[in-house]
Amino acid sequence: MKFEDFHKALVRNPGAKIISLVFAVFLWLHVTAQQGENQSFRVPLMLTGIPDSLTIIHDVPQSIEVTVRGPRSSLLKLRLFGRSKATIDLSMVRRGIVNIPLSAGVLNLPEDFDPRNVSIDNPKTLVLNFEQVVTKLVPVKIAYRGKIPEDIIITSSPVVIPARVRIRGAASIVSGINFLTTQEIDIRNRRGKITEEVGLTMDGRGISVIPEKILIEMEIRKRATRVLSNIPPTLLLDDNEMFVDYFPKVVSVTIEGPEDIIKGIVSDDISVILNITTRKPGDYRLEPEVIVPQGVEKYYLDIEVFEITIAEAAGKRSGGSEKDGGAEDEGQGPENR
Repeated sequence: MKFEDFHKALVRNPGAKIISLVFAVFLWLHVTAQQGENQSFRVPLMLTGIPDSLTIIHDVPQSIEVTVRGPRSSLLKLRLFGRSKATIDLSMVRRGIVNIPLSAGVLNLPEDFDPRNVSIDNPKTLVLNFEQVVTKLVPVKIAYRGKIPEDIIITSSPVVIPARVRIRGAASIVSGINFLTTQEIDIRNRRGKITEEVGLTMDGRGISVIPEKILIEMEIRKRATRVLSNIPPTLLLDDNEMFVDYFPKVVSVTIEGPEDIIKGIVSDDISVILNITTRKPGDYRLEPEVIVPQGVEKYYLDIEVFEITIAEAAGKRSGGSEKDGGAEDEGQGPENR
């Protein structure tokens, strides 16, 4: 056949040829779609009916791997539009380890899929460990972000509302929890009264908490330091006629606390007490008792101990000698007569 004859035959009746070509393509697609094949799917795993008194104490797979055999078109439809899931009813379980074989019966596949053409590959058996659920009241501790700046002071004790929360979970986990901490609170560059609601840190321990958030109230002030000098000690003694000498005669006290309180304190507001009420004559090294105004957080003395000497008054010593001498003279009187 000449090329011209071939070209004429090719271009003759183009519409019929195009229709034939399209029909052939659709026929090929239809035949191909009806061919059977295996495809794997990841199907979400749903656990239902777990009794309120039990809990699972380990991680559970979020999905299972399933292999389905069927027509390619049905498998494509299942992949694109299917909402398949594996549902396991656990309403009858008891405490301890439970082995649950997995089969096509846990899947909600369309009716046109034969269960015999479905296999569950991973995991084939679901192993679950159930433990008793318990509740417990534990205190709440505040967690601060970073190091608390040295130039601020938290006055008194922060108020936590509520101070104790109820936790609920597996007995083996709850028994090891003695307190919960708050999410970190940043108090840097903050002053005055603070009221803040914060959550609690669970650290993925599989417990529930009631309430999930607590309220914290605190007051933050600027820290100040002052040195008060030339403060004489106060002596406490039983006998005012005793002779007492001590060193040093005056001390310096460094005080720390909220700036507004520290600024208003003077030397007379501080007492340095030496208590020698039960001491007998002799030499002693004595730590003083220091009384500071309310609001002072810390105080320091420039010395640790006082050197103290206690002795009887000179008058008492001389009076005793005269008495003894008089008695002696009385005793010698009769002999001299």
